[in-house]
This record gives sequence, structure tokens and C-alpha cells, in this order.
Amino acid sequence: MIKKLLIGLLLSTSLFGQDFISNFFKYSTVYAGFNLSSPKWEDDRYTLSMIDPETGMENWLSGELQVQKEDGDLEPDFDLSFGIRKIARFHYEPKRGVKNAGVGGDWYKGNGQENPNEAATIGRVKGFEYLIKYEENRKWDEQFKSQEYFLRYLGDWFILKLKYSDFEMEDLKYGQGDLRFRKEFETEGGSFNISVGVGARTHPAYGFAPTVIDSSWYTSAWWDFAEDEFGVDDRSYSIDYDGDGYPDGAGFSIYDNGTGEYVGWVGYDWRWFDADGELMAMTDREFYQYHFPDLLETWFDDQLKGLGSQREVSLSLGLDWYQYTENFWIHAWGSLYPYHYGLDRYSYHNAIAWKEHEEDGKDPESFEFLDKGTELWYDYDIGAVIGFKLKENLGFYAEGKYLDYWERPAYDIKVGLNYQFVGFSN
Repeated sequence: MIKKLLIGLLLSTSLFGQDFISNFFKYSTVYAGFNLSSPKWEDDRYTLSMIDPETGMENWLSGELQVQKEDGDLEPDFDLSFGIRKIARFHYEPKRGVKNAGVGGDWYKGNGQENPNEAATIGRVKGFEYLIKYEENRKWDEQFKSQEYFLRYLGDWFILKLKYSDFEMEDLKYGQGDLRFRKEFETEGGSFNISVGVGARTHPAYGFAPTVIDSSWYTSAWWDFAEDEFGVDDRSYSIDYDGDGYPDGAGFSIYDNGTGEYVGWVGYDWRWFDADGELMAMTDREFYQYHFPDLLETWFDDQLKGLGSQREVSLSLGLDWYQYTENFWIHAWGSLYPYHYGLDRYSYHNAIAWKEHEEDGKDPESFEFLDKGTELWYDYDIGAVIGFKLKENLGFYAEGKYLDYWERPAYDIKVGLNYQFVGFSN
């Protein structure tokens, strides 16, 4: 809902007057970029199999050994980005635009909009600022998408910010609205802001284990659960001991010849087939050990998605410090959400209660969900941009942001030293 609202507000041209629209999009920037690179090299791989030359089927007793080469075929890596932004430039940021292409960082490549201060609560100017950002990339044959949308209004004594973020790599998705009162203390070459208010956030169900989401998979017969939930099929088979062409349905114990240790029971077992009738495993043990965990993980992810968005209202606190000179600058900010009111069954206040229940060693099925209520935990979003000019041609910089919501961190940190050769004397 927040995502749709933000996109509608940012792109709408029919709800407001022409002057408002003109001023709203004035000085905004649209960018797009695409980069393609060769994939990681893969060495050749080989598989061994025993094939009956007459039937062409696998025969591990009397078949002939065959070596087959598996060609590595990774798709190329790529980075795709698109965005619309209107965020006022701070003094430490290079100018952007066609006139400054090549001077303003990587703007002319279409991927130079990666500014940590996009996460800052306080912008450079009063009024509306906004961001629409979409990125997609593939690295080592894994593909991820990320998207961010926000609309911020900075007034004389308050801040309003609506935001939606979806980071697939970090498995973090949330919508957020913040309304804070702020007090600004102006300094020479900068300012210091304190803000306090209330924040409302939505997110998927985080912090719950499969044992508390659904207990049927471990309290009932696992083979019945697998058939009902995964669409697989198990078919029994047994040995024909007397050679009459019919299975005898019996088995016997086997032991280690060297130690006399009991190994197991053989004589009958179950083959497992997927929903398309393809053979997956020749034994219960093989299916349970190698296939059941992956199927269960996918099933659990589907259960979590089916729970929908969870909601919390939180106390919202913020600090923002900006100071700039020709030889030194710092822009540091932080937001803290310490006290929360959970509104849904799977809001994070119940995840905290579940964690305590689990740490106490209690059985999962005895856990009781709390009603709507308050809980104390610390979610925070911090960042900084720091720069020094040690000499005219020597500089140091550090910039980054770190977000930790519901114990799911997402961060980006860069540190560097720049030196420019200005010539050599004889």
C-alpha cells in the first residue's frame, strides 16, 4: 500500500495544479544505466555412470563405465539501474548534470546516484524531496533486485517522510511513515538537528521459526505431511526372497562384519517421485536427508508470505549533524526506534516473546501469542559522510550507512585515500 501510494504521489500530474507540478519536478534528475561483464570462469566437470550397452539404462552391477563432461554455462553478470531523484546537493557532493558529465562522479554512466545521504532524515533544503530507485544485478549466476521509494517534506519545525524499501539480497522489505517535530541549532557552516515523533512500519513476518508457524510438519508422520504439502508420492518395494516373482514384504537386520555393529534393516523401502512422476530418491533415508529439507524451506517461505504484512507503531528519535569547511566536512545522522506497539499476531513484539520462549527451552507447541501490546527492542538507521583534505592534493574520505531493523542488517561502507600528482620538479 505504501509503495503504491508513494509511486502515485511521485508520478501523478492530475491531482495538482500546473505550477505545483512544475515546481515539484524542477531540478529533478532521471537516470538509467546498464553494465554487462563476463561471468566467473568455471572449470570442466565430469560425471561417472554405469550404463548397460544393450538397454542404455543404468546398471551398477554389470554396466560399462562411461565418463560424461558437463559444460559450465553461467550467464553473464550485469547491473541495471533506473531512478528519479530530487535531493538537494550538499557542499561536499560534486555537481551533477550533463554540463558536469565526467566531473560529477559517475553521473554520465547512469549509475552515479549511490549517495549514502539519501538515508538521512534532514535534507539540505526545505520543501519536498523524493527518490524512485530500481536496481537489478546478477553476480555468479545469482540474481537480485532492490527498489527504494521515498517522499520527504522538511518544514521549519517538523519532518514528514514516507518510504518503501525492498532489498532481495538482504531479504529485507518494509514500508515506513515518520512524522517528527524537529529543533534546529544553526552553527557556522552547518547545523545540528534533534527530532522526535512517531513512526509506523509494515513488514513481512520476521523472527519466527517453522516450529511455531506450523507444528503439523514435525508432530505428525513426516511422510504423510510430505505427500499432502509437497505433492510428492512414495511407493513401497520389497525383495522377492523365494524367487516366485512376487515380493515377500519381509526384511532382515544387517550388521558390520568387522565390529558386529547393528547397521540397519533391509528388504523393503520406498521410492519417492515428484509431482511430475520423476524419480527423486530410491529410499526414505535419501529423500528425508537430501530432499525433504529443501522442500520444507520452500514451503515455509510460502507460509510466511501468506501471513501478509505485519504492523507496528514506534517511538521515533533522530539526530543530524552537518558541518562543512573547505578542508573538512562531516554529515552524520541516525534514527532510533526503541519502543514499539505491535498491532498484529505476527508483529515483531510476538517474535521477541517467541525468542524468549525458545531460550527458556520450552516446547514450540506451548507458545502462546500475545495480544496487541508494547515491547522494547532497538531498531536503528545510522550513516555518515566524512572527508579531510590533508594537503591540497591529498584527501581522505569515509562514507556509509547501516540499517538494522528486526535484526536484519543492511549496510554499505566505503573508505578511501586520494592522492593527485601535480607534477615533478627538477
